[in-house]
Amino acid sequence: MANARSLIVFYLLFFMSVGVTLPFLPVYYQSLDIQPSQIGLLLSVGPLFALVAPPLWGQLADRTGRPGLVLFILSVGSLCGFGLLLTATTFPAVLGSLALFSLFSAATTTVIDSLALAHVERHGGSFASLRTFGSAGFVIATLAFGFFVDVVDRRVVYVTLGLIGTYAAWAGLTLARVPAVKRNGPRADLAGALSLLANPQVRWLLVATALHWIASAPYHGSLGLQFKALGFPPWTLSLSASVAVTSEMLVFSTWSRWGHRIKPRSVLMLAFAVSAFRWGAMGLTSSAPLLVALAGLHGISFGAFYVAGISWVAERAPGSLRSTGQSLFVAATFGIGGLIGFTGSGRLYDLVGGHRLFQLAGFAEVLPTLVVALLLVDRAENAQAEAPAA
Repeated sequence: MANARSLIVFYLLFFMSVGVTLPFLPVYYQSLDIQPSQIGLLLSVGPLFALVAPPLWGQLADRTGRPGLVLFILSVGSLCGFGLLLTATTFPAVLGSLALFSLFSAATTTVIDSLALAHVERHGGSFASLRTFGSAGFVIATLAFGFFVDVVDRRVVYVTLGLIGTYAAWAGLTLARVPAVKRNGPRADLAGALSLLANPQVRWLLVATALHWIASAPYHGSLGLQFKALGFPPWTLSLSASVAVTSEMLVFSTWSRWGHRIKPRSVLMLAFAVSAFRWGAMGLTSSAPLLVALAGLHGISFGAFYVAGISWVAERAPGSLRSTGQSLFVAATFGIGGLIGFTGSGRLYDLVGGHRLFQLAGFAEVLPTLVVALLLVDRAENAQAEAPAA
């Protein structure tokens, strides 16, 4: 069983790499004379592979009982794929590099989250508390990179490669050495995955989270472009991202105190409603202080949403299908939702501009809110409804 320290360090290093790539890679692509619509396609590569990579790697982790070893393989593969960006200067070359990188990286959160959930199940504690260290890593890296560079250039690639290499080495020294654990329950295969999807509540949850991520795509994919178009320096993007993830950390670190008091369905409805307000407000302002202030809502629109969604799936997936269950959440949310969202938002940014794009995102959040309000039932209510039939 992975110990808390090995999980914390991996979360910290992995999300440090995300803290550099997520805000700054789109700006780096633009420096290579890649057009916004093409940047949207590049951003959709990760979600495209998130459709297939997490289920495949998740099933391998469940079948072998060695998720730590699988995580090490994913880390090394990510290092090789991202390393190709050192020589990629054209759209096709960057596309190929990201494809190889995403084949491995798209499943990383699936496996590390399943390890964290297994640790909490056996030793107690809170998944959200462990995940907090990932958010801390994101803030550290984003602030440091944004404040110490004046121009976004190839240093994005160098710094990220260093971080990937470090967490790959850490995984090899710690998590990969955890002995295999066999769990009772359904076999980790296609039939096992389909058994999870047979639950209509799981299906509706995945529909809602995919719709939410589609609406969130302008923020995650076009924020850097919008800040640059408004004439803001790089440090403002770092500050905005840091405020966002600090609010996310606040939610994660306090979740164990209040999360159990609110039904998951209510948490999801709150997250989607807050997101609608957030995106709509971002589409109505060109003020840097106001945009940074709105980033403080990220703790609800992402942090609360993520923990509630992960917990919802974990409660309905047996131990033998833990990684498989998380992979379905990742594939639906960040795969289908990200693929549609990033591709569409990239093209819409060209057509209507950043302000109108965020306004449309605000309206789009109405859809997942309706799905949760009308079709999702909390577990306790669902059990009561099924009791007479049983």
